[in-house]
Amino acid sequence: MIGFAAFSQGRMPACGTHAQFYNRDSINIVTFGASTVEGVPAPLGFQKHLKSFIENCYANKPVNIANNGIAGQTTTQGLLRFDAAIAGRTGLVMILMGANDATLIAEGKARVSTTLANMRTMIEKAKSKNLDVILGTLQYFRDIPGYPDPTKLVHRRNRAIDLINKGYKELAKEMRIEIADIGAVFSKNKQLYSDDVHPNAKGYYVMALVWFDALNQNIIANHLASHIVQNYPNPANSFTKLGFTLNTAGRVRVTLYNMAGQRVGVVFDDFRNAGYQEEQISTVQYPTGIYILNYELPNSRFSKKMVISH
Repeated sequence: MIGFAAFSQGRMPACGTHAQFYNRDSINIVTFGASTVEGVPAPLGFQKHLKSFIENCYANKPVNIANNGIAGQTTTQGLLRFDAAIAGRTGLVMILMGANDATLIAEGKARVSTTLANMRTMIEKAKSKNLDVILGTLQYFRDIPGYPDPTKLVHRRNRAIDLINKGYKELAKEMRIEIADIGAVFSKNKQLYSDDVHPNAKGYYVMALVWFDALNQNIIANHLASHIVQNYPNPANSFTKLGFTLNTAGRVRVTLYNMAGQRVGVVFDDFRNAGYQEEQISTVQYPTGIYILNYELPNSRFSKKMVISH
């Protein structure tokens, strides 16, 4: 069980080192969906929290979040306005939609296959506009104390939610987009709900954390500039750590030179995936002195001064 004390409202999430190497001038997001995206009950919503998280970690990057939520809509209705919502947009689109579909599915008035087909079309449309897509899984419906449910409607709605979320995860994997697994984090924890399906203030805060994690994963995968950070400790005694960020998977080769320009040796040579990496190397075999670390990364080269002191 998640420790909800860790989600105390107002606390900022941890910032990864990768945030230093985001390679765009701004972060632009379209949030698209129905009532949970719109923010019900008003004036709650996740966008304000999400914006503050991003601004805290991605310093000096303007953050713009557009709210395109309309309460009560199904994915079929959402699809009719999706083109207008993403027209002229850059950056990302976060989609959270399908709970109203689940209600109709539970009543035998709609099909899961239609929901998934609508979502596939939205993703394809966003990708055709070079937008990155993050797809949110749906939170469950929950029983409201004092309201009997003799027809097991909540159970049938949640069965539909399970099927939709399973399909969303398969779509995300197939179409290579990030998933924000809101359903898994929320589960049916009553601490996060204001009514049978909408989050309360704490719930929207937690939802923003899930979106923020997915946003970071998207940035790590797609929008990092190759770069290096100063090795540490520096001066080094017996070891030091090399830090670098890759914007694509590839070979990393780090060569050590002395101040006379003579090649001392290769201290690291291997393949790594995109993202921020740290590698520890031994320095016990090198005499005390000042050295240059020459980094050869995919499509770029960097150098850093390193001091060894035994």
